[in-house]
Amino acid sequence: MTSIYQGREQTEAKHFILRKYLQTLAFKALHGGWNLAYIDGFSGPWQSRTVDHSDSSFMIALEVLKDAQAKVRATGKRPRIKCFFSEENRDSYAQLQAAVAPHHDPANSFFIETFNGKFENAVSPIQKTMEGSFALTFIDPTGWTGYEFDKVKSIFEHAPGEVLLNFMYDFVSRFTASSDPKTLASFDGILGQGWQQRLDPSLPREEEIMALFSEQFRQAGGFRYVLSTPIEKISDRTHFHIVYGTRSAEGLAAYRDVEHAALKDHGMRRASAREAIRENKTGQTDMFGAEGAASFAELSADAQFASIKCQAKDWLRDQLPSCPRPFSEVWPQMLDRFMVRKTDAKDICVELAKAGAIKNTWRMNGSRRHKPGDADQIERA
Repeated sequence: MTSIYQGREQTEAKHFILRKYLQTLAFKALHGGWNLAYIDGFSGPWQSRTVDHSDSSFMIALEVLKDAQAKVRATGKRPRIKCFFSEENRDSYAQLQAAVAPHHDPANSFFIETFNGKFENAVSPIQKTMEGSFALTFIDPTGWTGYEFDKVKSIFEHAPGEVLLNFMYDFVSRFTASSDPKTLASFDGILGQGWQQRLDPSLPREEEIMALFSEQFRQAGGFRYVLSTPIEKISDRTHFHIVYGTRSAEGLAAYRDVEHAALKDHGMRRASAREAIRENKTGQTDMFGAEGAASFAELSADAQFASIKCQAKDWLRDQLPSCPRPFSEVWPQMLDRFMVRKTDAKDICVELAKAGAIKNTWRMNGSRRHKPGDADQIERA
């Protein structure tokens, strides 16, 4: 059977991140006693290949949220979930409304509201949806307009809450090089006034744009942590970045776990797709085929993650003069700077302890723990 994501592997990666992170967040928030609000801007559907739109962000979210609520309700809790879907295009909105309406279930505290108009004009009803809830806002535009930070700032600032945003880097990179004043001014809402003068020309193009956008994003939401996950096309060119903002170290750790799994999966799928395209063009089948290409991609991804982990280890070595500090302060800083997981941060401490660079504090006083916990001090040996 042909994959519904064939030719749009980058969309599959985006949906992978949304599904896995929303699952993690929903269970944690609902079990923790929070009601949950899910906000989906630019809902679509766009390029959906299924009759029930199961390959669209709004249906993926509904599936995850209804499953999480049912499982939490089975424990005796009665959490409330509110969903808000916004779509400006009239035809897409009609499809959206018809698809989500059957899932509106007030009797079981599952509410759905839809909005036909610009996302920026939905701020007031979105704020009402968010009241008394932990909120996750997912913004997935087809371009770079419609979510000017000054206009949606109050959504970003909702606490407790987090934001996932699809930053269309490929388009932004292309059009920020335009000579048309109107086009250049259209970026003021997300890059800030005078953005051209604030770009850092010493950085590669992608890094300078992402650094500027991430800082504007951070300020708009008052986020403590902002992460950016590049998603590449089959051609190995970055198509977009999933930008994540949170004020929670726990959210930071959860997102890094999902990101790690998503990038490995995406790399393997891109490799398989490239091999399939090559075979179709040449008529020649490689000895190992698509599965072999995927396995090689997995090894390459592991090597890349290992390299990043080495950079994180070097960073911690440089931090040792400012120690001792509890591990609970060390790992969030590491994850904020490097694409590593909390388990990687623990492994790094173990490796440094074995090398005699830091004390093995987690094994003191008769403890049999093999890795540090949040309360353990990280200090020089």
